[in-house]
Amino acid sequence: MIKNKKLNTLKEILLSQKEKYKITESFSYRFDSRTKRLILCYTTTQMVRKNGEVKVKRVNREKYKSNINQDNFRKYFKGSTTIVRDDAVFVKKMREKSEEKYEVGLDEKDFLWWIETFLSRGVGQTKTIKRLSPLTIKQNKYHLNEYFEWCVNKHSDSVDIDYHIDMGANMFEKYYEEKLTSGRWSPSTIGISFRNIRGFYNFIADRSRGKFPYDILRRLKVPQAQHSRDTINSFEYDKILDFIVSKSEDVFWGKFLLMLRLQLKTGMRCGEVVNIKNRNIDEPNKQIHIIGKGEKSRVLNFGHEDDEKIWTDILEKKHKGIYLFHRTRIQFYPKQKHKIEVDIDINLPTTSSYYLQRFRTMRTLLDLRGKGVVTSHSLRRYFITRFVKETNNRDLVRQIVGHSSTRMTDYYVGSMIEQDTKTTISLGI
Repeated sequence: MIKNKKLNTLKEILLSQKEKYKITESFSYRFDSRTKRLILCYTTTQMVRKNGEVKVKRVNREKYKSNINQDNFRKYFKGSTTIVRDDAVFVKKMREKSEEKYEVGLDEKDFLWWIETFLSRGVGQTKTIKRLSPLTIKQNKYHLNEYFEWCVNKHSDSVDIDYHIDMGANMFEKYYEEKLTSGRWSPSTIGISFRNIRGFYNFIADRSRGKFPYDILRRLKVPQAQHSRDTINSFEYDKILDFIVSKSEDVFWGKFLLMLRLQLKTGMRCGEVVNIKNRNIDEPNKQIHIIGKGEKSRVLNFGHEDDEKIWTDILEKKHKGIYLFHRTRIQFYPKQKHKIEVDIDINLPTTSSYYLQRFRTMRTLLDLRGKGVVTSHSLRRYFITRFVKETNNRDLVRQIVGHSSTRMTDYYVGSMIEQDTKTTISLGI
C-alpha cells in the first residue's frame, strides 16, 4: 500500500513536470519490486518484415536508476534540476538511434509515417493557406505523440493506418473517455486534442488519393469547453500595480515585473513578450517591432511621456544577445541572504512557462481570482477593454494587439456595462 502511494505520487509529479516543461516524449517510471530502485520505462520503434510487408513494432525498454529508490526519489524531481528533463532527452536519443539502426523505412501504410509527415509540414489551411508557427507544430507533436502511444498500447494493429478507417472513431472515443475521467486534462485541453487529431486524420484523407475517408470522427460530438476566463477588474488592477511597486527592488521578481508591465501597457500576448528580440528595438524612434501570430509584424510606439520610465528600463535591459528577456536563473546565497540573477544563455528566450509560473505565484500572493478566471491573458483583455473605452477606436486597438478583424476585438471586449454606465433612454415621462 505504501509502495502504491509513493508510485502514485511519482506519477503525479511526472505528469505535472511534463506539462510544465512542455515535454512531448512519452515515458514513465516504476519501482523495482525487489530492490525498490527506480526504473525508467520507455519504448523504441523496431521495423520488422511480416509476410513480405514492413511493420512497425514497439519494443519496451528500461533503464535502471541504482542511486534512486522509493524513499529518496523526491529530491531528484525538484525544480529545474529534475531528472525528468534529462530523461526526456535520453529517451529521444534512444528512439532516434533505434530508428537509424534499421535500413528499412516507414511507408504510407504506417501510422508513425503519417505522424512524421504531418509534423514536417510547413503550412496549414483553415480558411486560407498560411505558414504554421512553431507553437502550432509543438502542440500537434504533443497531442499526436500522446495519442500514438495510447493507440499502440491499447490496439497493436493501430500501427497500420488502414486500421483507423474502421476503428479510428472508436479508439478516439475511448481515449477521450479516459482523459475526461482521469482529471489530468481540462475540458479545454481535451477539445484541443480532438481538433489536433481530427486535423491529422483529415490531412491523411486529403493526401491518400481516396484510400482514407474524410472526417472519420464526424459522429463524435465533443462539447465545446466553456471558458470562464475574464479580464482583471479595477480592484485587481490596483493590486497588481501595488505589487509591481513593492517588488521593484527584488531580484527574484525583477525580470518578470518588466515583462508584466509590458503586457499591461501594450496588451501583448505572453509569447510575444518572451520573444522580443534586441535587434527589433528601435532606439532612435522609440519603437519595438513585434512578431505575432502567423508571423505577422506590427509596431508599438513608446514615444509618449507616459512611456519614459518603461522605455528607460527596456534600454537598460537590452544587451548584445538575441533576446531581450534571455534565459536566466536566480542564484541564492543562504549565508549572505543574497540573490543574484545569473545568465544561462543570452541567445535563448525566456520560456512562456517561466512567465506563466511567475504569474500564477503572483496571483496566489495577491489572492486574485483563481485558475481559469484570471490568467496572464486577462491582462491582454484588460488592455483591449480599457483602450476601446478611452479611444472608442476598435480598428486602432485591433492593429495594436494584432487581431485580424474587429470581430475578435469585440469578442475580447465583451460586456462594457459597469455600475455607473447609463443603460436607459429618456422618455420624458
